[in-house]
Amino acid sequence: MRYPLIVFCWLFLLCSQGFGQNGFDPNYRLLHSSSYIQDKNFYLFTLLEKVPSARLTIEKDEVLQGVLNAQKKRIQEGLSQCDTSVSCWINAFNTNTEEQKLIGQRLGELCKKEKSIQALVQQHLRPSGAFMKYAEKSDVEMLQSAWTEACGGIQYILNSYALGKRGRYASIDSASYAAKSLMYKRYLMVAGHFLAEKTTSWTLFHQPATLYALTLMDMNNRDEAARHEPMEALENHKALEYIPNIEWSKYPYSVILQPGHGPDIVDVPLSPMGKFRVQLVADRFHKGMAPLIILSGGYVHPFQTPYAEATEMKKALMEQYGVPERAIIIDPHARHTTTNFRNGARLIFRYGIPADKMALCTSTMDQIVYITDPKYRFKERNMLELGYLPYELFAKISSHDVEFKPKIISLHLDPLDPLDP
Repeated sequence: MRYPLIVFCWLFLLCSQGFGQNGFDPNYRLLHSSSYIQDKNFYLFTLLEKVPSARLTIEKDEVLQGVLNAQKKRIQEGLSQCDTSVSCWINAFNTNTEEQKLIGQRLGELCKKEKSIQALVQQHLRPSGAFMKYAEKSDVEMLQSAWTEACGGIQYILNSYALGKRGRYASIDSASYAAKSLMYKRYLMVAGHFLAEKTTSWTLFHQPATLYALTLMDMNNRDEAARHEPMEALENHKALEYIPNIEWSKYPYSVILQPGHGPDIVDVPLSPMGKFRVQLVADRFHKGMAPLIILSGGYVHPFQTPYAEATEMKKALMEQYGVPERAIIIDPHARHTTTNFRNGARLIFRYGIPADKMALCTSTMDQIVYITDPKYRFKERNMLELGYLPYELFAKISSHDVEFKPKIISLHLDPLDPLDP
C-alpha cells in the first residue's frame, strides 16, 4: 500500500508544481489583433475578438448586447450634444460604473455555464501568462479580475490622454498636446465623430471604450508598445534560432541583462552612461559568462526621443565590440529599472531560456548600488508600481554585477502602464 501512496504524492507534487507555475504554458502563442497596443494592454479583448466560440457567445448574450447598445446610443447622442466637451465624449464612449459591474457579473455567470467561456479561461487566459497575478484564483474570479483591470487601464488612458492628468511617469509618458487647449478639444470632437461612423460594425461590449482609448494614444503618437513588433520575427529572430542549440552547462549564467540609460540631449542616440554599460556587457560576454545578452530600454529620454536605448546599444555591441547578433536579445520597451527586470524575466520565460539558472545583471556602479542598497528602496518601488518583485536577487559579485533569477509573475501584462504594459 506504500507504493500507491508514494505515486499519488509524486503525481500531486508534479501537478501542484505545474499549477505553481500558475498554468503558464511556454508553448502557448499569444494571439494578435490588428493592434499590438491592444494585444498588450487589453489581451482579454483580443481573445474575445479572435477566439470564435467565445466571440459568438458574447455576441449572442442579451445582457452584454444591451450594454453595447446603450453605449452606441450615447455616442449618437454625443454627435449633437458633446461639441468640444471632453467629459461628454468620455461618458459617451466609456462604460460607466454600473455597466462595468454588470459586465463583470455577466462574464462570471457565462463562465459558470458556457463551455466556450470556460475554454477561453483554461485554454488562453491561464496558459498565456498574461494574467499571472490572478493565477491562483478560480476561472470565474480570473475572468472578472481581468475585466476589472482592463477597465482600470481604459480609465488610465482617458485620464492621461483626454483629460491631461498626471500618470505614473508623467514627465516621459504624458500627452503630446496640451489637453486643455481648444485645439486639442477639437481633435477629440473630430475623433468622436470619426469613431461614431464605425458603431454599426461593433458587436462586442468592449469595442467603444477600447477603440476610443487606442485612438487617443494614436493621436498623441504613443505607440511605443507596438514598436519593433513582432520582435520574434524581426530583431530577436536570430537569437531565437540560436537558443535551442546552446549548451547551457558551459556558462555560469543564462543571460546578462543590460539596462539602458537614455541621453538627456535631443538627437543624441546613446548617452555616455549607455556607452559605459555597453563596454561592461561586451567584456562579460567575451569572457564567456553567458551565451546571451538582453538589452533592455525603450524610447524614454528625452521626451518623445526617436532613439530606443536597446537598439542603440545593440548597434554599438555589434559594430564596436564584435558581439554576434545571435547572442543579442532586445527589449525596446522598458522605461524604468523596474521594467528592465520585469521585461527581461518575460523574455527568459517566453524564449525558453532556463529560468532556474542564475542570470546576471550588469550595469554601471550607480545603478547596481540603486538596485542592491536597501536605502534606495528599489524593492519598495517594484511593489508600488508593479505589485510584485520580478526578480530574486542573490550575490552582488562586483560593483558592476549582481546575480538574480526571474520570477514568473513578471509575465502579467499591466494596462496601467500603457506604453509598456
